[in-house]
Amino acid sequence: MLRKLGKDVASYGVGDLALRLVGFLVFPVYAHVLSVEEFGILALITTGTAIVALVANPGLNMAMTRYYWDPELTPAMRPLAVSTGLMVLVAWSLTVVLLAIVGTFPARGLLASRYGAAWMIVLIGLLTIVPEHILQYCLNVVRLQASPWKFTLVSFFKNVFGIAIGLVLILGLHQGLRGLFTGALAGALIGAPVALVLIRGDLLLGFHLATAKRLLAFGYPFIFAGLAYWMFGSIDRWMLAQFCDTTQVGLYSIAYKFAGVVLFLNGAFGQAWSPFALKLRRDDAGYRTVYARLFSMWFFFLALAGSTMVLFGDEALRLLTPREYWTAAPALAPLVMGVVLLGTTQITAIGISLENKTRLFAAAAWVTALVNVLLNLLLIPRLAAVGAALATFLSYALLTALYLFWSQKFHPIPLQRAKLLYSTCLVLLATSIGMWLSGLGAWSVAGILAKCALLGLMLAGGVVLGIIDVAQVRALRAWWRTAN
Repeated sequence: MLRKLGKDVASYGVGDLALRLVGFLVFPVYAHVLSVEEFGILALITTGTAIVALVANPGLNMAMTRYYWDPELTPAMRPLAVSTGLMVLVAWSLTVVLLAIVGTFPARGLLASRYGAAWMIVLIGLLTIVPEHILQYCLNVVRLQASPWKFTLVSFFKNVFGIAIGLVLILGLHQGLRGLFTGALAGALIGAPVALVLIRGDLLLGFHLATAKRLLAFGYPFIFAGLAYWMFGSIDRWMLAQFCDTTQVGLYSIAYKFAGVVLFLNGAFGQAWSPFALKLRRDDAGYRTVYARLFSMWFFFLALAGSTMVLFGDEALRLLTPREYWTAAPALAPLVMGVVLLGTTQITAIGISLENKTRLFAAAAWVTALVNVLLNLLLIPRLAAVGAALATFLSYALLTALYLFWSQKFHPIPLQRAKLLYSTCLVLLATSIGMWLSGLGAWSVAGILAKCALLGLMLAGGVVLGIIDVAQVRALRAWWRTAN
């Protein structure tokens, strides 16, 4: 089963890595075309439309994930359930987006004068929501069908075409942010039909009211959880704009861009984890021990990857971006490590999901959101973008702690406490060192070698504690050679 999980993570990860690599490679192009302030405006529009996107999907992806492999849902009934969920999603998202367009149109002047957000760009962002939701719903079904390469194909059409069209508009026609958002809309419009074709075996012309009610009953709490997620994941940009300016928003967003490396890892693991965890529970009586073991391994792997990004983030900024971007370095360490902690929620929340206590997702998210707002109010006026980054780090730490507390209460697993403590220490150490190094400015060969040595010590600690089992690594390597 562990090999199956590793294979699925690799399958999703290879395709996603290629796509994210393309996205990361074009980032320096954007950096030399768009100013730091424009990156700030980009972040404000993106987070503003994100809250509409949250309301436009009443948790149907999560509901379908929960019930697709439910024993009560026979293979013959599955296409009707998938089709019903898709119909509800299209109708609901269209209604929400149209209401959002009507509601924001009178405020177009304020958006442009106060935040630099042109109405046409906001409109394009809102119009992207419906095809994007259709695309993500289909991708979720593809994932549940255990078809990672279909998943990659759809992602390719969406991302590569979207990026290519955006680059043509930005570089060839000098469309700036408008070109960037138009490319995203074009990518979603291209990808959605391809995704629908790939899941045609799970689609039919039919609607089942009882199934719709069941999916909505499971999924609607995720709207409230999602709103809270938006609050502590996005409101910091708006608070930065309010207390500082769009330049600080831009610096924060640039630092978050480098956290995308860890987000990629989270995404690859997350696509494989949910169906794996549910199937494992059904097929293996010792699934709780496997969960605990995977938790220790995953947290350590994330901590090591995040430490690498943090230690060499300043060098990456200096190599890839203009000088005005380099001041984003101090915010990079807490943001990257915050995303590391976010990645652990995929396992710390498993007990809540298995026990169908989805209201706890909303409760944890809202508690975290309120704490995040208070932290931003306290830290942003004093530390600007760095303050927002620290607030994000502490908020994600609180969120995963709450998830773990409730999961252990309702569906406990035998945690490997010493191993988890070691990974937690790595996160705290790397965050502190990364913030200290960002204030030193210049970098040297000796400094790079010292950072490599530190990473080596971190890895060695994982081997000593048994988080990394050398015998298992050799077995996996042998399996990989055989499989390829």
